[in-house]
Amino acid sequence: MEENDLPLLVPLTALTDYLQCSICMCSLDKTTITVCGHRYCEKCISEWVGRQHTCPCCNHPLILSQLFKDHQFDSLISAIESEKSKAETQYFENLIQSATSENSKSSEQNMSPVELVLKKHLKKGLIEHESYLQTLKKSLHTKMNVLETSTERAVADLQSHGLSQNEVLQQTQDLYRALERQKLEMTNELESCVAMVAEAYDRYLNTHIPRLDVLPVKATVVLAGKNISIPDITFQATDSLLEVRTSVESAMIKRHNPVHSWEPSTKYYLFGPFAKCSELEMRTVIHNFHMDGNLPDDVQFLTEGAKLGLQYNMRPGSVILILDGVKLESDLPKKCFVDIYKKSDTQQKGFADPVWKCAILVMRSLRI
Repeated sequence: MEENDLPLLVPLTALTDYLQCSICMCSLDKTTITVCGHRYCEKCISEWVGRQHTCPCCNHPLILSQLFKDHQFDSLISAIESEKSKAETQYFENLIQSATSENSKSSEQNMSPVELVLKKHLKKGLIEHESYLQTLKKSLHTKMNVLETSTERAVADLQSHGLSQNEVLQQTQDLYRALERQKLEMTNELESCVAMVAEAYDRYLNTHIPRLDVLPVKATVVLAGKNISIPDITFQATDSLLEVRTSVESAMIKRHNPVHSWEPSTKYYLFGPFAKCSELEMRTVIHNFHMDGNLPDDVQFLTEGAKLGLQYNMRPGSVILILDGVKLESDLPKKCFVDIYKKSDTQQKGFADPVWKCAILVMRSLRI
């Protein structure tokens, strides 16, 4: 573009038909031009000429040697596709900006992660639905062209029916009125289809886009007094303390220190993402709560059956502190070898290796 050219925007619809292969009706691929000046995909026109030996558009006789690559047109298509992609990006940028801000412009650097996610899915959804609507409109346009062609032929045939001039005029008017009526009905049908698509999409979004407060969140569980922290446990909004215990049991099995029991005296406290601190500081907060009955705003006492997300509004990055009442296998008294050893076990399991024999001899010598 020259420096003195105006920054005009050319509608893409005005160029679409020129960028399509009239055989496959898709975007031209490896554009090939014939001696009669028509462009097709290389594969499409090669197969056509090999069978029909003519040009699909004008029936000009053709042979394969009369087909030529049009590299410049391929470059033109590539440039148009690139600009189209940029224009789509700018369109959705403007759409999101208009939806989130009335006056100021927002850049991606100023968008929250949630806005970026919504932006990505909004763009994808709108492209797919706009493409679907354009397909409907293209189908309508094709049907209207067929109707118009049929009407023109019918009008032309009236001249050969031996009718008077008035009769020809009357029937011609009737044909055009019928054409306009059919076109109006088809236009109304398209509008009805578009309305139903919008209604269905709205209904789908109402049931499938969740509120942020009902999404799963990751939290950390701390077993007080045991120096154990279990990070990144995912909880659903409807989960309760039952799921907390189940998650802890699963994690401790993986750490080879299973939970032995949960006592009724076990207490659970939820510390929000901005209230979490060291275990000592959290225990101090709980101690002060027992003294004066007050908890900080972002700390809550959890009760059985209550829903972590729906009732306590647990947020990502929260900490669940478990106080007292949970016994791990490592908390149990160590069992003496003598208590767990049974002579019958060695006989039944066939423990005949030298280590067991040595242990048995030592025990006998000590008269255990």
